Amino acid sequence: MQATKFRISLKAARINAGLSQKQVAEWFGHYFGKKVSRQWVSYLEANPNDIAPGYGKAFAELYQVPIDMINFAPESTLSYTSERNDPHERISNHERQASSHQ
Repeated sequence: MQATKFRISLKAARINAGLSQKQVAEWFGHYFGKKVSRQWVSYLEANPNDIAPGYGKAFAELYQVPIDMINFAPESTLSYTSERNDPHERISNHERQASSHQ
């Protein structure tokens, strides 16, 4: 049996937590003791690879999900890894489609 691990985007994690970008910005402002704008939250949702590790941990805490469930890579909003010879190997949609047409 293959184990599959799903990751969701930062935006999906926020929406699943029932929070607006403004609410996230206010929480971060209190958490870090400095003003944070809604635009900053929007920027990080669009550019998750720009998030410093400390902020990633704070997002996971606020959204009440394990940090490894959030995808901080920019390539997609959903990624997975399967336990195979190389656990870090990813299969692209293109590779999956190509193999299904053989």
